Amino acid sequence: MKLARQILTMILLLLPAIAMTQEKDISRLIESIVESHLDVIDEQTDAALMIEDLEGFAEKQLNINATTPAELSRLYLLNDIQIAKLLEYVNNFGPAYSIYELQTIEGFTPDLLEKLEPFISFGPRMEKKKLADAFQYTKNQLMLRSIGTLQKANGYLPNDEGVTPYEGNQYRYYSQYRFNAGDRILAGVTAEKDPGEAFFSGSNPAGFDYYSAHVALNLNSTFEQFVAGDYLVRAGQGLVLWQGYTSGKSENVLEISKTNQGIRPSTGVDENLFFRGAATTAKFGKARISLFYSQKKDDGNLAGTDSAGMYVTSLQTSGYHRTASEINDEDAVKNINYGASFSLIFNNLKIGTTVTHQQLNPPFYPAGELYNRYRFSGNENLGGGIDYQFIRGKYQLFGEAAISKSGGKAVVQGAVIRLNDQLGFSALFRHFDRNYQALWANTFAEGSNMNNESGMYFGVRLLPVKFVTLSAYSDFYRSGWINYSTAAPSTGWDVMAQANVVLSGKTAFYLRFKNEEKEVKFIQNERYVNLPEQTQKIRLNLNYMATETISLKSRAEYAFYRGLTSETGFIVFQDVQYKPVKLQVSISGRVAWFSTNSYNTRIYAYENDLLYTFSIPAYYGKGIRTYLNLQYRFSPKIDFWFKIANTGYTNRDVINSGYNEIAGSRRTELKFQLRVKI
Repeated sequence: MKLARQILTMILLLLPAIAMTQEKDISRLIESIVESHLDVIDEQTDAALMIEDLEGFAEKQLNINATTPAELSRLYLLNDIQIAKLLEYVNNFGPAYSIYELQTIEGFTPDLLEKLEPFISFGPRMEKKKLADAFQYTKNQLMLRSIGTLQKANGYLPNDEGVTPYEGNQYRYYSQYRFNAGDRILAGVTAEKDPGEAFFSGSNPAGFDYYSAHVALNLNSTFEQFVAGDYLVRAGQGLVLWQGYTSGKSENVLEISKTNQGIRPSTGVDENLFFRGAATTAKFGKARISLFYSQKKDDGNLAGTDSAGMYVTSLQTSGYHRTASEINDEDAVKNINYGASFSLIFNNLKIGTTVTHQQLNPPFYPAGELYNRYRFSGNENLGGGIDYQFIRGKYQLFGEAAISKSGGKAVVQGAVIRLNDQLGFSALFRHFDRNYQALWANTFAEGSNMNNESGMYFGVRLLPVKFVTLSAYSDFYRSGWINYSTAAPSTGWDVMAQANVVLSGKTAFYLRFKNEEKEVKFIQNERYVNLPEQTQKIRLNLNYMATETISLKSRAEYAFYRGLTSETGFIVFQDVQYKPVKLQVSISGRVAWFSTNSYNTRIYAYENDLLYTFSIPAYYGKGIRTYLNLQYRFSPKIDFWFKIANTGYTNRDVINSGYNEIAGSRRTELKFQLRVKI
């Protein structure tokens, strides 16, 4: 069997089945992966962890002969079936020797392998070193970053009373230190000051506004992980507990189940949506249990009086502490969370359960609007769920059912069928009662609150001919109660179709059409009513590798909106990336021309940025946006990044409003970053 595998591997090495002769453009590849996962991509999209994982694997490749399902899921390229088949292949036949050998595994297409190649390696299986021995292989990294806008907004200027609303300057300061000893010990400290926040003054005499730290230990084969400090927990299909990035509707129409589960350190700068305390995961045969405890203070809008009792009317998540009111909301509510996640893993089946308990002090009482009638209120919540995942051959079933202290129930049930490499189907049903209350839930859904929604999703992926991939999905959803954006029960429908075409090893393009129709709240005859709203977008994107050092990306996108009025918008941009072979420098830039009637026809586009960061600006109005991004490596241990971006509008002389209003038609951003490896 081994001899046959070696012969087959040699034959595959001689076949020009995969065009991988050129050095991969890692930043462009990461950009395409991120965009492919995010259908609704905007400024609030939580893509930082995804980018950090991919950048990390690009720098230190993942040895697929000595890995775990959790690590493979962090590549964001493999589904549950592909992960199971890869691990089964390695376990049955021994270590894989090259990327070409993986072609023999069902579902590992040439296109997938081309994307995987920069992130994986084929090293030998090695016994795990003792914890004390891990200190022989230590790495240290220091990251310093500064970001700011040259033009001062109103918040940084004295008002009519001579008072400057924002406490600090217009720059963001960020620093992070990381330490790791192999894969056994990870530690880090992060500090950040947002624009407008004080720095070593005012409300922040100790320097930065936000500090975060963690220590993660891979103790032994039983205690897989222990984390102290800030961390994230992800369990099941997200009906009870899921923090950070979550998959949803996207061009990856078959990737609808959640795989990146478990406990991991929090390394981002989200100041509220994480746990702070301790967590551990232990494995006993086929059983795995995770326990966690968190106690921290979160931002909230305080109300009430000392005599009658204080409470919060909303839980703030922006992380900004610039004005007197924002500073007053900082750390306003004590948030205690604890719970457990338990799972049993068999050959083809995984079953699990998750339980969480949450306490808030002072209690949470949302505003008395009608759409808040069934929302969580009080100071204590309890939730639990049962989840499963079944994989057999070409079929995958998964789901979760949950209940909250309020008596509200929720269920997610999905199926994926991959008949062969050319044809696959997916389907997902979800239902969340209007009174289902899970503040940490984050699952496949249309709305951001996991309640008051029922929906049915269908997806299909087809490869009709070589180098052509067709993907499409349709999602119908309804709400039986009113939401913030509706005046009555409502319905909606999304449809997306995309054709990806690879013309050669240097040229590829895709064409996408997306239509969204839903009922939203409008004012008509001096009262709120539900009326239909429609948004359509058509995108043509072309990638071309002009030379070994120059890559180009061109895009044209058109948007159409119909509500009480009809509006249109479009954007055309050209990206250029230059990576000389002999110089330790990388340069990328963009020129974008956009014209939209209003924010209703805004168009989002991902931008190359500093390491571990991302930009997704909204293009609306009329104007031109340009940016230049530069990375220079002074030595193997010192890297420097610089970015300048400018947006010039032709239809306005004021940008934004309120404290963020800038007088003039231009907005210029500067970003600097330095990384030192020790």
